[in-house]
Amino acid sequence: MGNFQSFWENAGTCRYLLIALALLFLTYIYYIVYRVIVILHEERDPEEQEEEGVSVIITAHNRVASLRKNLIGFLIQDYDNYEVIVVDDCSEDDTEELLSELQKEYPRLKYTHIYPNTKFRFTKKLAINIGILSAQYDILLFSEANCYPASSSWVRTMRACFKKETAVVVGFSNFRARKRPFAWKRYFRFTHFLEMLLLAKSLKTILGDGCNMAYRKSYYMRNRGFAGDTQSYIGYDHDMVQELSKYGKVKVIKKPESYMYVDENKESDDTSYYFASKARWPLSLRLQTGLDKSIRVSIYLLSLFLIFSKILPGYLWILVVSVFLLDVISINIFAQRFKQQNLLLTSFVANMAGFAYRWYWSGYSFFNSKKWR
Repeated sequence: MGNFQSFWENAGTCRYLLIALALLFLTYIYYIVYRVIVILHEERDPEEQEEEGVSVIITAHNRVASLRKNLIGFLIQDYDNYEVIVVDDCSEDDTEELLSELQKEYPRLKYTHIYPNTKFRFTKKLAINIGILSAQYDILLFSEANCYPASSSWVRTMRACFKKETAVVVGFSNFRARKRPFAWKRYFRFTHFLEMLLLAKSLKTILGDGCNMAYRKSYYMRNRGFAGDTQSYIGYDHDMVQELSKYGKVKVIKKPESYMYVDENKESDDTSYYFASKARWPLSLRLQTGLDKSIRVSIYLLSLFLIFSKILPGYLWILVVSVFLLDVISINIFAQRFKQQNLLLTSFVANMAGFAYRWYWSGYSFFNSKKWR
């Protein structure tokens, strides 16, 4: 006790750094425990409901190969009262011919074609709006041409989440697992879903997922669609979740039957889209979503300073390693929960250099004029 008192007196102004380090570590532990409870909590099976009609809407721009591969998964769902609407968004390939052939075999398939107009800029939001106006049912499910439902119960599971107070339902989607040493895109898409889940739990409804989400047509019409922001290439999912949350609850669903597989392709850039969208968020929300990362980095930097300045003994390395391993272990526990294998190695590297990756994509998204269709 005397040694500690002597050490504390000799620490001088550095004692405040020690207090700050202790508070940061306790806050980080609290965040880890909270995240585990929220993410691993098992959802109750929804009550049986009447099969209300559902309209599935998919937009496609020059994606005939993806549609040929994936569209069948949406047409063979175990649900009677639904339709699939494909909006051919100014495609110059054989998309229209493919849809015409599929419609002969699957009458529930409907499609419309948008022809390019040099006097007007067409965006994904306009294509989505056309699909919604064509829908005959109030519940709208959205996905992409490069997506495939993980289950034939996808429509049924997403539909079952809608109650009177539900405005939006968002499901999990990610790239298929491949045997690669580093699965960067799959890892960051997975962590973005966890972020969306935690934000929704704290009633910060800002994130959506155009690959796997649903909302009511009546709320969309009440909101006047995208409310004058039709010419922007981003925000067709995130912005709509934020807008429609004023009409009811936003539910993030974790059931395996609601999962969506995503095919990687060079034409889409999910990471750049995410960071470009995030730049539009309120500053307070951007700071909140990066709080856990900031706390972790602060613990590392403060611990290293106290070690190398010889204010604290070298065994403080145990604290640094503990924080690092806690984050890696928790991420991989969550990965097992969502059947996302082979992310262990990626999570190790991401925890060491992930901050550089995020800074790179934030800058890239700011200067890149890529269009997301």
